[in-house]
Amino acid sequence: MKNKVGGASRPPKPPARMAHSPRRAGGLGGRLCPPTFLLLLCAAAPAPPPSAILDKLKLAHSPQEATALEAMLESTLYNQATASVQLLLDGALAAIHADKPKDALADADAAVTLQPDLAELWRRRAQARFLNGDDKGAFVDLAQALAREPRLITAWADLSRFAEARKDYKRALQAWQKLLELDPQTEGGKKRLDLLQRKANGQPI
Repeated sequence: MKNKVGGASRPPKPPARMAHSPRRAGGLGGRLCPPTFLLLLCAAAPAPPPSAILDKLKLAHSPQEATALEAMLESTLYNQATASVQLLLDGALAAIHADKPKDALADADAAVTLQPDLAELWRRRAQARFLNGDDKGAFVDLAQALAREPRLITAWADLSRFAEARKDYKRALQAWQKLLELDPQTEGGKKRLDLLQRKANGQPI
């Protein structure tokens, strides 16, 4: 989850890292999942609850610390899902890499149906909807995610990138500013802030 928490032609099969295309959904930098080595580090010891990780993110002293905490958060959110829902999330991710966005949406939709209380699942479905061209549905799902967890930094990152893809630069900027309030040390955060400020003000890039 690195941006370290997305114009608008629909992309082909997205790679694991997607920082260069706003239409490709993912983590803070548009990545679908954090690096494996970071997830392994997070799995080495019991992770604190998401609320505690979010508290630490706001106080992180460096992008490196923020990156590790972001990966821990994503791993913890994934582990909140039941085994059945995790299989659906894995299937959705595999479908995206196989350039099968409709299959990804079917799996993400089933995951939300099984555990509608989990904010992260609404965010995952928002990504699938966006990749299927359902921008309106994607924004609705992000609103649902943020209603359940207002500090869900990945949802704010997705909101910023989805809005940017629609050339709604003011909304993209507002969402990114909110993300930086919650995760001020996210990698590349200030650089992206400057970019969005220039876009929102109609300045040359």
